[in-house]
Amino acid sequence: RCVQETGINAEYMGFFKIQMIKQQVRVIVRTRPTSNFASKNVEIDTSTNAITINIPKNEEKGLINNQQDSWKFKFDKILHNSSQEDVFDYCVRDVLPSVIEGYNATILCYGQTGAGKTFSMVGGSQNYKYRGIIPRTISQLFQEIGSHFDQAVTVSVSFIEIYNELMFDLLSSVPTHEQSGSDITIQDDSKGGIHVKGLSTHICTNEEEALNHLFEGETNRTISEHQLNKTSSRSHCIFTIYVESKSRVESSEKVVFSKLNLVDLAGSERTKKTGSEGVILKEANFINKSLSFLEMVVIASCDKAREFIPYRQSKLTNLLKDSIGGNSKTYMIANVWPEPAHLEETISTLKFGTRMMKVTNEATINVHLDSNQLIKKYEKEIRELKQELAMHDTLANRGRITYETYTPEQQFEIQKTAEQYLKGQIEDITEISSLRQVRELFLQFRHMYRKLEKKVQETTGSPNKSVAEGGELNKKEAENKKDISEGKGVGETEETAAGFGLGKALKDSKPKQQVDVGGKVKKAEDIAEEESKAEGKEEQTEEEKKEAQEEIPGSALKTKKEKKIEVLDRQTAFIEYKKGDGKPLEEGIISNRKDLKEKTTKMKI
Repeated sequence: RCVQETGINAEYMGFFKIQMIKQQVRVIVRTRPTSNFASKNVEIDTSTNAITINIPKNEEKGLINNQQDSWKFKFDKILHNSSQEDVFDYCVRDVLPSVIEGYNATILCYGQTGAGKTFSMVGGSQNYKYRGIIPRTISQLFQEIGSHFDQAVTVSVSFIEIYNELMFDLLSSVPTHEQSGSDITIQDDSKGGIHVKGLSTHICTNEEEALNHLFEGETNRTISEHQLNKTSSRSHCIFTIYVESKSRVESSEKVVFSKLNLVDLAGSERTKKTGSEGVILKEANFINKSLSFLEMVVIASCDKAREFIPYRQSKLTNLLKDSIGGNSKTYMIANVWPEPAHLEETISTLKFGTRMMKVTNEATINVHLDSNQLIKKYEKEIRELKQELAMHDTLANRGRITYETYTPEQQFEIQKTAEQYLKGQIEDITEISSLRQVRELFLQFRHMYRKLEKKVQETTGSPNKSVAEGGELNKKEAENKKDISEGKGVGETEETAAGFGLGKALKDSKPKQQVDVGGKVKKAEDIAEEESKAEGKEEQTEEEKKEAQEEIPGSALKTKKEKKIEVLDRQTAFIEYKKGDGKPLEEGIISNRKDLKEKTTKMKI
């Protein structure tokens, strides 16, 4: 089968070449060695990597029987009666160099219970040559790291178990029977991948430490016995190897990281064949349910028209989000048990493998920047740029110019220069040596403006008005004074007041109207004629008026006031009030105006 690869040589980052590899999941079929091989029903062709299965129709169902009796499957590789070494060489050996380069990878074993999944992944303890994929991977990985002298590589491991939809840390200092199973959570990261929160990771400096963690986790796994398997795994287990590397030759801030998931799935089983009861039956239900969700995710990933993929339906599918249609190189080992009693389970496993081959992943090199190295790089660049600027200033005869942050003393000197410029003490600021000095000058101008604005607000007592608004008001007031001086205004100016008064209105400016006098209605013209006659007579002095009032009795004076109607304009009445009862108020107003004038003059200065 042709593996599609696109997007090579997309971008360079340091000495690493960023690549995006688009490839389908590779499926390898491994058969369990058995003396009762179904040779009449199963035909394996290792040259073409094809398997053909024939099941005769049941004659008891009659002549009309649409039951399928033949299946043919083709895979990337078929390992029939192969050794552990052959399985590792084909499935894992070529993957390890790409893991060190920064690609994620996943190796998972799928099949019915008793088909040899745990044996393929972990191996047997009877003989050294029976070592499985995980021990061989650890050994080969450290050999590969030893050959990369120019890179500093860090290896860490984790081991997680999914039992009855609960997640347990097999390498935790807390025993699994004391763990609640809900302390570990799966979270999405910013790049679309997954992060397991609460799962412990352990750094391994050599092969021995990594193998010790593997054997420790294996002793904490949940296993049970049923009719098909004496040591049946009752949970899904994922052993993850994390690799981080960076260059020793270059002081680069780029760190390449990757992870290798080694997945040992629990086997699908039929309770009629296993005879499961009680707790084992409950475990079987959870196992079959999670594997059904896994198949649903695989089917959804194969459908290009489908936008939503139900990864969150189970813990297993959520953990394998990167491996199925994500950022990973994925290899699946389909373990089958080719005996006549297990033909249905074999067909089911091969069908799942065929669907898995249609899933396409996009693997990319994972790179992140080390913040400490990045800070050191920027500090070095700043030092070099400062040296280059100093050399440029020397060649340009600009004198010694510093590019450090201004000290408080230097800021005070710039503030004094700005104040002298605003007061007109200096015509121009000629000593401009850098852009930083210009920015500092503008900053001082801003501070001075804000101080002046605050002072005006405190003086006027109107915090809502700005200096600009006060300037506009002063401008309008000056224009009004100019109009008055030129005779364009209305009214007469007052010497005792800061503004101007309305003055005395003309006699003919008042509208003509009728006035009720002593019960008789007189026209305004008659009243005006009487007033003009009265004006022809000589005016009495104030003393004569007082003497006349004293001579006239009180009742007679009252009668005379009732008969005479005095017509006074408002301005005259107001002036008389200020000279009489309102004199204290008038003096207070004049005093307040003088104080305000003095304060305004001081502020302008």
